[in-house]
Amino acid sequence: MSRETLQLRLLKTNLGIFALALLGTTWQLWIPQTRFPQIPLFEWVSALPAGIDWLTFGIMLATAGGLLLFSLVPILLKRSDREPAAGWQRSCGLLFLSAYAVSVLFDQHRLQPWTYQFALGLLMLSCLKPPRAIRLMRLFVISIYLYSAFSKCDASFVQTLGRQLAEGLFSAVGISTAFWSPKTLGWIAATFPVGELLVAAGLFFRRTRKPALVAAIGMHVCLMLAIGPWGLNHYRGVLIWNVYFIIQDLLLFTANPTLDQPRTAKTEAQIDAESLSPGRATVLERVPLLLVWLAILAPLLEPTGYFDHWPAWGLYASRHDRVVLLVNEQARAQLPASLQPFVDPPQPLSPWCRVRVERWSLAELGAPLYPQARFQLGVAISVGRLLQQAPETEASPRIKLLFEGAADRWTGKRNVSEYTGLKEIEALRDRFWLNTVPRPLTLSD
Repeated sequence: MSRETLQLRLLKTNLGIFALALLGTTWQLWIPQTRFPQIPLFEWVSALPAGIDWLTFGIMLATAGGLLLFSLVPILLKRSDREPAAGWQRSCGLLFLSAYAVSVLFDQHRLQPWTYQFALGLLMLSCLKPPRAIRLMRLFVISIYLYSAFSKCDASFVQTLGRQLAEGLFSAVGISTAFWSPKTLGWIAATFPVGELLVAAGLFFRRTRKPALVAAIGMHVCLMLAIGPWGLNHYRGVLIWNVYFIIQDLLLFTANPTLDQPRTAKTEAQIDAESLSPGRATVLERVPLLLVWLAILAPLLEPTGYFDHWPAWGLYASRHDRVVLLVNEQARAQLPASLQPFVDPPQPLSPWCRVRVERWSLAELGAPLYPQARFQLGVAISVGRLLQQAPETEASPRIKLLFEGAADRWTGKRNVSEYTGLKEIEALRDRFWLNTVPRPLTLSD
């Protein structure tokens, strides 16, 4: 088989294995559940039967497993260049993406960046011919690094999450940062987006691809150290995703004598086969090609508020607006027992306790909290409705919400607004185009 065919099959095998692994790790997220609030993308979706989640989850598992078999078996049997059951593979890629899109309709929390990446990756690798699929996959991965780097180029990252990552990294290798100044940690944090930006630029150009590949692998290893059990001890799904990235980059960016030769040395047929222009693609390839191009360009809209942070690859970015949920200390006992471990004690001279929604999400679903403010508002409304056992009065509000606006890019400062009582909080729904109304939730005591 040709180098491109083997490369394509290995990429599909890698995607299939890690898609199944991460779907299995976060399985609670994909099924009908009442462990954590579900916020549909549109309010009318709440009227649809929740059992559809089982169907979409089953389709995602079956299609990922099918593509894994269609890719792995020919490698083991050393089959020729002809792809087995090409039509079935194309159907699997389209079905995975379609099932994923439907599942997101039922819960915005499912817009996890790894699933979004895998859905588009399986579409590319199953629907496009090897030279075109590999070139487009390279461009897609480079765009992830590029957008991720730009999302961290602000004071908020340097002052908060960037410092935490630096502390986690040095802690993992046995170096204490307890006596380091915030300025020192801030300078170290500032190198993270710069390094990611250099990786993206290096992978784009043929002559710098090899050192950039080494740097990309080193970057993922450092991130795994920082967030792993020896560092910040984040959830295991992030570690699995970083292992996937390392293998993917090795398969995707290792030198390919045919694809990487200068354009002047290629025949017209080769140029046509590798072209990323929809006009040069076959009819069956045009729709997948256009969808991936849309996914590559859509993150440019994120600063305007018309595209979400995670699909725009704002990974470990901290500048976006966010919601802080507080409950009254007296109302804390009214919360279900399964939620109470995630409620902090009140600060001195304050009756308000912070609800650690991000920890609740990780504990119940094995997935990080979706960072969009409208989703977090929906979670706050859901908790407020849990507390609404009796009509709430202004004299004894049980819930408060702090709405923190996007941080200033240069200073990291935010405008913070307070909303007390469920009525005030629910009025914020009008700020958003997409839904913030949660499905009915009943937690066990």
